[in-house]
Amino acid sequence: MKTNQLILAVAALAVFASCSNDNLKVTETVDNEIGFNTVTRMATRANDAIITGTAYGTYNTFQVWGWQSEAADFSEFADNDASNFMTNLTISWTKGRDNSRAEAWRNAEKYYYWPYTGKISFLAIHPSTVAPSTTGWDATNDKPQATIADYTIAAGNKTTDLMFANNAGVRRADALPMVFSHALSQIQFRVRTNDDYTADGLEFKVESVNINNIDLSGDVAYANDAITWSDNATQTANWEYKVATQVVNYHDADADADLYGEAVVMVPQPANVLVIDTPAVGTPGDPGYVPATYSDDVQTTLTIGYTMKQGDNAAIAGTVTVPAPQEWQAGKRYLYTLNFKLNEITFNPSVTDWVDVAVATINILD
Repeated sequence: MKTNQLILAVAALAVFASCSNDNLKVTETVDNEIGFNTVTRMATRANDAIITGTAYGTYNTFQVWGWQSEAADFSEFADNDASNFMTNLTISWTKGRDNSRAEAWRNAEKYYYWPYTGKISFLAIHPSTVAPSTTGWDATNDKPQATIADYTIAAGNKTTDLMFANNAGVRRADALPMVFSHALSQIQFRVRTNDDYTADGLEFKVESVNINNIDLSGDVAYANDAITWSDNATQTANWEYKVATQVVNYHDADADADLYGEAVVMVPQPANVLVIDTPAVGTPGDPGYVPATYSDDVQTTLTIGYTMKQGDNAAIAGTVTVPAPQEWQAGKRYLYTLNFKLNEITFNPSVTDWVDVAVATINILD
């Protein structure tokens, strides 16, 4: 009798275990697939375009690495520099390998699921075409980290929005938020006149904008949610922002000025300024004027090419070079407004006084 009871108990346990396994399988494949909810801090048009706003466009793709740990503090990864759960996976907005699920941010070739226990920390890099030099685990801060050596701005990537994100999560049914941060600076030029010259038949055209004496490359490190640039102190490169003719219109405020050219990204760096050894003495053109001396004559500048035409007169072409204000920091957009302003030609008439000439004294009736 006891034997029969034991057999019944084992059979009941087997049935219970079978039900549990079925529930586990259904829950894991339907409700607990790892999905990402992408957000940007500042983006959105294409995978190689500058992203504006906070929406991450579904035509973009990014790469993901994942570190899995049974410990909530990831203590066992103190000496582990390799991803052990996901390694360089491309994530896109897709229905997945069998095209049967609702679109979500996932890997197109394989479904990945949350473990029942433990925690996973994820690193993401946008766009998917950018390969990091290293990825690893930051045991000091219990977060992933990555580096990209000698990231260089060129014609082919001048609008590529390099971004990083990380987040850690445990088993969940909803998508894990991944908030991307911009690693580069963004530069945009606007043009205007702050006086209306149209009644005078005067027309300005901007012809080109160049940025001189900057560094187009640097090493970037992403660790503990911070983006750090280094090795970009040699500021000798010249960057052609845009060469195109555009009429300069009147606007009464900088914010209303017309955009000139597309926005571009740039390696974050301070403006290179002149180092004055001795200041100038006096005023240029005055007797005794002594110009300033410099220990470094390489300064970050903007060179603007323009033409000016009034009525039927021939157009006058010219350039002006001015110091480039502001350093460039990661994640910030810099709007430079080029304000064309003229001084009216007016006249200040005066008369030279008569010059007294002493003549001989003429004595009458002497």
